[in-house]
Amino acid sequence: MSIGRKFTWRFINYFLLLYVLINIAVIALFIYLTIRWDGTLLTGDLTTESTSTMQSLINTKGGISIKQPLRDALKKNDSMLLIRDENGRTLKVFNQNNEQLHGLYWYYIQDITTWSLTPDRQAVLISRKPIVKAAELFDLRQDDKLKRYMNQHELGLFMQSSRAAELKKIHGDFSTKLIEKAWFQDLNGDNFNDYNIRETMRDGRYYLFVQKNPSVLDKQIIFDENGVFKDQAFMSDIKNFLLWYLGFSVLVFGIILTLALILGYRLTRPLVHFIDWVKQLQSGTYVVPENDKVYRRGRLRRKYRMYTSVDESIKELTTKLRMDEAYQKRIGKLREEWIAGISHDLKTPLSSIYGYSKLLTSDIEITGEERQRFAEIIEDKALYIDTLIKDLNMTYELKSDVLEFNKEATPIVPYINQFVDNYNQPNLRYVNQTDVVVLIDRERMKRVLLNIISNAFVHNDNVDVWLNTTVVDDALVITIADNGSGINKEELPYIFNHYYRGTNTTADTNGSGLGLAVAQQIVRSHNGRIEVESSVAGTQFRIYLPLNET
Repeated sequence: MSIGRKFTWRFINYFLLLYVLINIAVIALFIYLTIRWDGTLLTGDLTTESTSTMQSLINTKGGISIKQPLRDALKKNDSMLLIRDENGRTLKVFNQNNEQLHGLYWYYIQDITTWSLTPDRQAVLISRKPIVKAAELFDLRQDDKLKRYMNQHELGLFMQSSRAAELKKIHGDFSTKLIEKAWFQDLNGDNFNDYNIRETMRDGRYYLFVQKNPSVLDKQIIFDENGVFKDQAFMSDIKNFLLWYLGFSVLVFGIILTLALILGYRLTRPLVHFIDWVKQLQSGTYVVPENDKVYRRGRLRRKYRMYTSVDESIKELTTKLRMDEAYQKRIGKLREEWIAGISHDLKTPLSSIYGYSKLLTSDIEITGEERQRFAEIIEDKALYIDTLIKDLNMTYELKSDVLEFNKEATPIVPYINQFVDNYNQPNLRYVNQTDVVVLIDRERMKRVLLNIISNAFVHNDNVDVWLNTTVVDDALVITIADNGSGINKEELPYIFNHYYRGTNTTADTNGSGLGLAVAQQIVRSHNGRIEVESSVAGTQFRIYLPLNET
């Protein structure tokens, strides 16, 4: 599986886990509220309270008592509560209000609600709703008193000649259509009815007493004492909510999946790019890979700018590895050149040393003068080898950038005057002295002057050498000129190459052949340059050193 898919699945898992936890919390809250709602005394119609609720509010152990919420509800609903034993004997009456207590047969069966508290205790609720009192007055045919009572309590009266006939309003301001609808709901057990309705019969006709339900929002009991769902409308609302929540869950899942795919794609694309980049570095390819989907005009696209630090770090690593690789190649090449140079330039002097040493130790008779000359040759070749090794070591150190330079601000006139004095050669003169301060490594620059001037004296007879200093375009120019035989035009471009032995000579091959190469590398390390011109009239070297580094 690719890294992108792994990230996508990981995002999906995280989002789904979060959504499952949210759903668990919602379901737990819903169950808690349902149980809490079902077990709480409602302030509306007490007849709809569950057995468990009434058992929690009535104490039958020891003395019989009820809790304060039930007392308040009895007063608010103008109801009377009887506690009876298994023989039907009344043990305790609550909220009687000095009313004469009758047998249960005396009350309308619709006004009586019972709960079984214990096997030998029963609670009986007798309702005193205004519509119940009105129905009693109606049955007693106390019509004048009934009319005043109905006006006082804002009751309505409807008549139906038969079950199939339409309702006819007799008294009150209620809408006939609304009452027909409410009656239908009441017949179907709807506890959320906006009206309280009481049926009665007289003279073969049906009469309905109607009262506006003052606490319709409170009458939302969910389960009866047998755990059966009683309120069909409320159940329908619950079903609708669950269906809506299911649809919402599907929508949220789709959003989660879409977000996971988008985030997985957008966040992992640069990561895949960086991983491929690191693998490329591992294989030895030290270049920044091109990816138009991640980069635009050499920069990370705006939506990937959060990875800028990672991108810059890997770029820096790539550059460093590329430089290290180039450095290693250069060091390897220099090592090979150094070994080749050593092998080439040591072969001839070692052969001479070996040959003359064999002569000195052989049985061949040689004169003292010859012995002296052979020893001088051996000494000369040994010095040559020493110089060669030093020059090779310096060349290697210069090219590999391991040679440290101790640059100091140096007044040039005293510096060159001291060099000329120490060289102690009457044919070397310092003319046209322009005094400026330049930043140089004094020992290394002395080596430059020594290598160039020594070549002039070594490879020419009766030669004069002049030194002068001038300033040209913010640079100090040290000119070294001689009146020797010059350098052939064919050889002039190669005099700074390794192992070239300076100005032309046919008699002497002293020198390592590295002097001018070493001089050029030292000057370049000072951010300068060397130029040379030569003819049959002589040779001129010009050393340019920047003055703005002082």
